[in-house]
Amino acid sequence: MSNEIVDIGLFGIANFINLAAALLLIARVRGAVRIERDLGLAIVVMIVPVFLGIAHNIAAGRELWTILLPSLLLLFLLVELLLDYILKLEFRYTRLLGPYLLTYYLGLMAMIGYSFGIGDVFGFVTLATYFINLAATGYSYSRVKHG
Repeated sequence: MSNEIVDIGLFGIANFINLAAALLLIARVRGAVRIERDLGLAIVVMIVPVFLGIAHNIAAGRELWTILLPSLLLLFLLVELLLDYILKLEFRYTRLLGPYLLTYYLGLMAMIGYSFGIGDVFGFVTLATYFINLAATGYSYSRVKHG
């Protein structure tokens, strides 16, 4: 597998997560529980290709940023898997929300950096989908007061 394929794949995953999370938040407001659950699962499944991308970057001896930045996204995905799908905690109304949001935003922002690292156009696209995600977060929070 080439470095370019890995880079485009991680870029695509970052944008998929931003847009899927935005749709998930809108589904939450609308009470579309099944859609919210399915989108959440689709996001968590990204653990596999993100891990494979990181493993490739390590094996290829690539620059440290190509390993560390997607590792922050992987950390968020693992936290999401643990809290929402393994432990099934209602953590969004507890003290766990702060650390969860820290991993969420660090992971997403790291992938903006990764995307800019592979090219300005990629970075601006990822920044745009991140802002779409933020707008959906604001909309959702104003309606259901979740974390």
